[in-house]
Amino acid sequence: MKIAHLISHTGLNGVATSTKTLIDQQILAGHEVMLVYPRKSWIGKQSFAGPIKMLESSFKTLPADLRETGYPILDWRRTLIHTHGSRANKFGMIYAIVDGVPTVMTAHARQFQIPWRFAHAVVGLSQQTADYYTRRLLVSPRRMHIVPNMFDAGALSPVSDQARSNARRELGIRDEAFLLGSVGMVGKRKRQIDMVRILGKLVAAGIDAELLLIGGLEDEQMPGWEEAIADPALRGRIHLPGQRSDAVALVPAMDVFLCTSVREEAPIAPLEAMAQAIPVISTDVGNMADLLPKDRIFAIGDIDGLAGAAELLARNPELRASDGSVDRSTVTGKLAPGIILPQIEDIYRAAIKQAGPRGYKNLKQLAAKS
Repeated sequence: MKIAHLISHTGLNGVATSTKTLIDQQILAGHEVMLVYPRKSWIGKQSFAGPIKMLESSFKTLPADLRETGYPILDWRRTLIHTHGSRANKFGMIYAIVDGVPTVMTAHARQFQIPWRFAHAVVGLSQQTADYYTRRLLVSPRRMHIVPNMFDAGALSPVSDQARSNARRELGIRDEAFLLGSVGMVGKRKRQIDMVRILGKLVAAGIDAELLLIGGLEDEQMPGWEEAIADPALRGRIHLPGQRSDAVALVPAMDVFLCTSVREEAPIAPLEAMAQAIPVISTDVGNMADLLPKDRIFAIGDIDGLAGAAELLARNPELRASDGSVDRSTVTGKLAPGIILPQIEDIYRAAIKQAGPRGYKNLKQLAAKS
């Protein structure tokens, strides 16, 4: 099968890493893959598991830009297009309308946009994601498919004492501290202010706890953020190293990974912790309830519940190790490429069937008129 992936995200984030994982596994499975990516993007600088066609795009919906991207896909005699990101979705919509190319869009976020209506199939990364689009009549239930991000846990190992020590030394964190942590942009959606409040409860309970937040700060911060991190009781206990390209290598510093988000679809960062046998505590967002036991899933904003679970793990290293082992097994058992890839291939076949017969001349005819 020939698959043209269009990704319009430029930075290093869950969309980029999950798309790269998917592409690598498709190449290993024998598919031919083209990657259309923005200039100066993270994914455009990566090496892949085998041969791949690479094409830069501005992702501007102007006739010249549409031609520069569309012609190479057309000449490649593609099977289908798989888009990732709002600008990529617009390109996919135009090619689906003009040329009838089978188009699959992955809903990495919840956005009320017209292109979803024109996809032949949409990948919802969780039931929550699918419900958002079907209830708003952007995607019909027959075109919505629920498949989480795949994750190759075999690429990561359970945290060793040496890896933990090395990561803490890099970050300037004491070995004896109980370290809560997360990876992701610090802001309203991931709501790290709740993590600061959890830290405060642990410290008040007599636990020598610290908090590591890897990720850049959003321009518009959470109400009360500056006051929360300036709490004298937490002085020296909150670490903000900013955006790090080596975040995965720093996760071993953590004893527990926290997810306090108000909205997620199928986040990657918790999986990176789980694959390293670091237990995760999360709000009930995205597909996290499908991956974690009920005693580590809490309502959004349930500071007391989240803090109670963290305190239990802080006081019981054996339970921490056991829960971490369970989390790694869960990722391996539910999200392995061998499990997820066949589901994606089924979606491709459904999209091809939904598209039906199509020609290859319409795009050139449109370009000639523009």
